[in-house]
Amino acid sequence: MKRKRLHIICGAYGSGKTEFAIAYALDIHKQNRSKVGLIDLDIVNPYFRSRDIAGDLEEKGLMVVSTVSGLEHSDIPSLSPQIFSFFQDHTYQVVFDVGGDPAGARALGRFHPYFETEPYEMLIVVNPFRPDTRNIAEALDLIASVQGTSRLKATGIISNINLGPDTTLEIWQEGLKFIMELGEQLALPIVYHMVEQSFFSRHQADLKDYPIFPVTLKMRPPWLID
Repeated sequence: MKRKRLHIICGAYGSGKTEFAIAYALDIHKQNRSKVGLIDLDIVNPYFRSRDIAGDLEEKGLMVVSTVSGLEHSDIPSLSPQIFSFFQDHTYQVVFDVGGDPAGARALGRFHPYFETEPYEMLIVVNPFRPDTRNIAEALDLIASVQGTSRLKATGIISNINLGPDTTLEIWQEGLKFIMELGEQLALPIVYHMVEQSFFSRHQADLKDYPIFPVTLKMRPPWLID
């Protein structure tokens, strides 16, 4: 299936949506050899921001754009004018990394007129073991909030079932039940199951019937950086 040009990646704090947004943008660039803009609208999260590794990503072919420097954490952030150029220049594929919080959704909502004129995909990254999505009701509330504030509709779910290095196949299978129920309640497809590359390598045979998106983790919290 041909990908749309505009790709919105949303998710709660700690869901893994920044890891997915980066990996997805790199995959689009690799598969299509197209120009890709990665727009960081994760306003609140101080630890896992794609703009923090912009130099490395630009070496790999992405153009990373965010808010005006120094105003990232304001309630209505000042957005770089370059973001608007990505909507107008159709030679670019565009990936939006958006926090699942009111500030991130409001920032995304400012582009609503553009999304009304061009098809988009809006993928929600969900980790059932994170505090904001510990049960179906919480996950539904979060997704409804993002959709309502941004005035955009989710088109699919990205499953990111993990407990970090403690993840086992049994834990993954437990989380899978949650993800499948969430997809049914929302009537949305599970587009990918995002899994860490080493976990995928160990359990490739067990995961062969699922749409797996392996990732090599690029974001680490400051307290784990040597």
